[in-house]
Order: sequence, then structure tokens, then C-alpha cells
Amino acid sequence: MNKIFFGLLLVFLKLNINFLDISLTYSLSNLIGYVLIFLGVKELSKKYNQVEKIQPLVGFMVFHSLAFLILNASGNSPLLLPLDSYLAVISYAGLAFVIAGMFIVYVIISRLIEALEEEKGVTSHTKRLKKLTVIMMLAFVVLGMLYFLFSALPGISQMLMGVLIMLQIIFLIEFYNTFLKASNVAAER
Repeated sequence: MNKIFFGLLLVFLKLNINFLDISLTYSLSNLIGYVLIFLGVKELSKKYNQVEKIQPLVGFMVFHSLAFLILNASGNSPLLLPLDSYLAVISYAGLAFVIAGMFIVYVIISRLIEALEEEKGVTSHTKRLKKLTVIMMLAFVVLGMLYFLFSALPGISQMLMGVLIMLQIIFLIEFYNTFLKASNVAAER
């Protein structure tokens, strides 16, 4: 669980409050984060059978992150292509992949919580984690719509990005308290 926690921490890490981030730091932290999540899921699947179903999705995100790291490092990010050129199709496809990649982390989290609930049972902590995940998904969708609909007013999307980052911090604290703190206390006994 430690690997998953630190992986999520790196995936959620944003050094700016822009919706679309193509910096090398963000791309590298995503790649390392998804590798850690993949290793954590692989390790956890030995104990909980349901967790194994998440591995292909996390594996896809490792390759997704690697591809965008290479594109961003080489200066060929699809998000930098002009939208009025013949490359607009590539730019829109790249944008769709970026947004899908940003959203898939919430799908991975949801499936992980569901798999652990099937194995360990539903608790008030897992219910709270599920609610936080749904709220983060909704905030992400609203943020995406505001970013594209009101691009002339960047303050709105930046404010909502700040809210999303706060939700992610709350989620990480709850995730830690639910899965890591409890297992550390049990290990000490």
C-alpha cells in the first residue's frame, strides 16, 4: 500500500494550478507515480485477488505517461500544435488522450477501493474514500468544462483547480489513515 500511496502522491503532484500541464516535472512525476502504483497493485494482488483486475489499466497509464514524457521532452507535445493547421486532428487527439489520462487515475482509485471492499468488507472509511473519489471526478469534469468554455477567464478554472488539489490532499490523508496507518498499527501489535 505504501507504493500505491506514494504513486498517487506523485500523480496528484502539480507545481502549478493550470488544468493542462505539459511540464517535464509533471510528466516525470506521473510516470514514476504510475510505476509505483503498478508495483503496489502487483504486490497487493498477491493478497487480494480482485486487485489484479486493475493491473492492465495501470500498465496502460505507465505507457501513456512514458509516451507523453517523451513527447514533452522532445518539444513535440500535441498540445503545442496550432489548432488551425492540418495537424489539428493530431492536436485534438492528443488533448483527448491527455484528459483521458488525467481522468483514469480516478477510475483506478475507484476500482482499487471496490476490490478492497470485496475482500475486506465495506467500512465507514472506504465509504468516505468512495465519496471523495466521486467528488474529485465531478470537480475534474466541471474544471475541464470551465477550462474550455471560459478560457478567457482563467481565474475560474485556476480556482477550481485549487479546490481539486485540496480534495486530492484530503483524499491522500484519508487513504493514508484508512490503509497505511491501520496496517502499521496492526503490524506493531
